[in-house]
Amino acid sequence: MIEESASVGRKLLSGSVLRVGHLVAAGIASFFLMPFIVRHLGDRAYGFWSLIATLIGYYDLLDLGMSSAASQYLSIAIGRGDRTECRAVFNAGLRIQSLLGGIALLATGAIATAAPWLCHDPNDAHLFSKVIVILGISASLGFPAKVYGGVLAAEFRFDIQSWLAILQLAFRTGLVVWVMLAGGGLLGLAWATLFAMLPITVLQIWFARREASWCRIECRPMGLKRLKNLFSYSIHTFLAYLADILRFQVDTVVVSGFIGLVAVTHYRVAGILAQYYLQTLIVSIGMLQPVLSRFYGAANRAGLERLFFFGTKLSCCISVFVCLALIAWGKPFIARWMGVLYADAYRPLIVLSIAIFLDVSQKPSIDLLYATFKHRVYTYMNWAEGLLNLTCSLVLARPLGILGVATGTLIGAFVIRVVVQPWLVCRVTELQYGSYIRFVGTNILCCASLMFAAIITVSWGLQPNYVSLISSAACATSIYAITSWWLVLDQSERKRFTAAILHFSVNPMEFTPTVPTS
Repeated sequence: MIEESASVGRKLLSGSVLRVGHLVAAGIASFFLMPFIVRHLGDRAYGFWSLIATLIGYYDLLDLGMSSAASQYLSIAIGRGDRTECRAVFNAGLRIQSLLGGIALLATGAIATAAPWLCHDPNDAHLFSKVIVILGISASLGFPAKVYGGVLAAEFRFDIQSWLAILQLAFRTGLVVWVMLAGGGLLGLAWATLFAMLPITVLQIWFARREASWCRIECRPMGLKRLKNLFSYSIHTFLAYLADILRFQVDTVVVSGFIGLVAVTHYRVAGILAQYYLQTLIVSIGMLQPVLSRFYGAANRAGLERLFFFGTKLSCCISVFVCLALIAWGKPFIARWMGVLYADAYRPLIVLSIAIFLDVSQKPSIDLLYATFKHRVYTYMNWAEGLLNLTCSLVLARPLGILGVATGTLIGAFVIRVVVQPWLVCRVTELQYGSYIRFVGTNILCCASLMFAAIITVSWGLQPNYVSLISSAACATSIYAITSWWLVLDQSERKRFTAAILHFSVNPMEFTPTVPTS
């Protein structure tokens, strides 16, 4: 059953704050580390490192959505109070992920062996094989570690995951700086990546075992039915992931092929900011799915709907804020960050921000599909949007340039996320379509009005210098946060947040955010 205390809300709130903190810290670290590493390695060696990192990044495809499936079935079992099933799912997931890690290790060996055919210079081939082996070992160990991460997610310990991620970021950053100053080169950079990962993995396993008494390795057979269930869930997650690659990574290829390499850099400026927008929403409310899964496992339909509509309200509130902030502060920020020569990236940024807003403002509906085993629908929508995005971008690239490519993304998002998704989600989850549309529309309109007022109030700070940008953004954030607290959240929602912040006990069943009625 869902925990009868404010501890759940406390875990989720602290996890959300820490996940955003980690995203900010990672962005700052990347901002300073990239030029530092390039200076010490040189353009050629850094390009070599980027190529190897890209190859290792494709290892994520081997997961096949299994980590998502394990977390889902663990959350369902916890919601039903079935500890025996928890142990069975954990052990099945651990065995499968260990096998996938072994496959990744074999792939690493094959790539390292093929180094002489991949690199023309024998010295490059020797270095390539060493670096790929070190990073391959690190990636392979990450597969079974994902199961322990799924255990922490199922137990709502996103705060622990975030602290571990922050610790790993700090540890790796320190090691990278030390290695570069010591002249360690690419090989030292690879060792720093591996050594930063090992202690964090050990801590993750320890915390998972501490938080979940059922998280123990057993030698019992997995069972064909359980194995089939895991793969039937994971395959659609995997296909949706492939569609996301088509949705979010195809634009650069189109710009390169139809406009030119110079335009890629300009489009990339808008793309980076848009991707941070997407990541901000994911880390802010990305913990809803395991909670929804628990309600679903406990057959608590009322609790499921209450949480879904509350999550939708939060998603609208945050997504409106980030979208309008990018539009308001984007132009002066780009001028200060990259220079006035990159001013042409601003209009694509506006279009991409709106496209992502149409997606992330309804993210809880996607979490609901995954939590209720209806995520096959999301896979179909993702592929439809990806193909529509590609088609429109190809058509508009030449006449409109990078703005046309961004517009292609917006057209795909509008058709699928505005026209198709609300109706389809309501149909398969048995929600009232009219009530849902009114709920989303009302909250977006309210939040947009508050954000417009905040932007007008701080318009004095929309200047291309960091002092004005930071101070005005801080003021606008404060204004929006205060007005949203009183005008967007209702009394029960404010009460729940206050309980989570102040650490006093409140019965979660008293937390009854307004649910629209038909």
